[in-house]
Amino acid sequence: MKSTMTAAAMLLAGAAFATSPAEAQQNYGAQAAPQQSIPQPQEQAENQNAIKTHTPKISSGAAKQIQALQTAVNAKNAATIPAALAAAQAAAKTNDDRYIIGILQLKAGAAASDKAQIAAGIEAMLASGSVTPDEKFPLYLNLAQLYDALNQDARAEQNYSQALQINPSSVEATAGLAEAKAGQGQAAEAIALLEKGIALQSAGGSRAPETWYKRAVAIAYKAKLPQAVDLGREWVRAYPTTDSWQNALAIYQLGVQLDENQTLDLMRLKRAAGALQPSDYFNYGDIAVRKGFAGEAKSVLEQGFGANLIKRADPSFSQLYGIATTKTKGDLESLPAAPAAAATSKATLNTGDAYFGYAKYDKAVEFYRAALSKPGADANLVNLHLGMALALQGDKAGATAALNAVGGTEAALAQYWLLYASTKA
Repeated sequence: MKSTMTAAAMLLAGAAFATSPAEAQQNYGAQAAPQQSIPQPQEQAENQNAIKTHTPKISSGAAKQIQALQTAVNAKNAATIPAALAAAQAAAKTNDDRYIIGILQLKAGAAASDKAQIAAGIEAMLASGSVTPDEKFPLYLNLAQLYDALNQDARAEQNYSQALQINPSSVEATAGLAEAKAGQGQAAEAIALLEKGIALQSAGGSRAPETWYKRAVAIAYKAKLPQAVDLGREWVRAYPTTDSWQNALAIYQLGVQLDENQTLDLMRLKRAAGALQPSDYFNYGDIAVRKGFAGEAKSVLEQGFGANLIKRADPSFSQLYGIATTKTKGDLESLPAAPAAAATSKATLNTGDAYFGYAKYDKAVEFYRAALSKPGADANLVNLHLGMALALQGDKAGATAALNAVGGTEAALAQYWLLYASTKA
């Protein structure tokens, strides 16, 4: 029987990623926050991303028209600015003329909160031929962010790319180009840029803001890319929170076909990581009861009741809890005290799993190791369960060794248990 994802879990996997690309970029964190406003042209701010200008030399042939434009801009006379701008542009003779006209156009746009006009002013400055090398990066970056705000992804991409050519280590430009790529459906390229940004910010023991990880996962999940699972693990590795565990494991569960045994092991991981959702409890308890692990089912249902995540009065839960309670009577006491030489590897493994369900991890480890040494042992499965029990015991080294030995169809889940062991054990 194959496990299916519940509607609630599907909603969970998408809910954390409902942010639009533009909103996401605004929330990239303090280390990566893009410029949200254009500084005044003559402002020489310490911020390397603020627009910088130099003092141009205006030609005598265009001085009158440029002065008239400056007067209109300073007076914020919106009615006369268009004609004054056109006259100044027609009279411009030199690169510096065109440069100062672009600055005045930018200033007029800023006064009117007109992003398109601001962008046009910066375009004019860049096209003038008078921009100095140290002015180019902030101009391209701010221009890209303006086009981002105007939902012109292609133009935003072009200018972010120009900015990155000048400063390849710019976190702001990297974030912006990633969002521009995502906005045009170029998910793989966007993710590569986000991973680059994470690496840039993680140098020297630092840590990139969590939003970078969440955006990478969100883009991969939306595009149905298989790397969403790996990205989810990286998110958990950097930020092992309930939110990251819940979403990463939901994406993993959506992306693979799990049988009931694998689903049970996934539920065990969710429980260990504190990532169980209300919709998980019945599935967990039902599979555990039917597989012969009533003690585990009873325990997890009691946990859900105690946390008020599920209701004991709900008929489905009350019935399941009643069955589990009945089946646990004398169950633990009936388990063999030690592995039997004549028992098969599978039977020994099952006994270890029963002890695991009762949180008797030392006994579970004893039986798992015995199962591993028997003929016909499924080494991948036994090592997975051995690593799980050792991780829950707090034996990080032992869990790591066992889980690293897991291959085959159990390998992906073993990687998540390894992650749990590294962050919890």
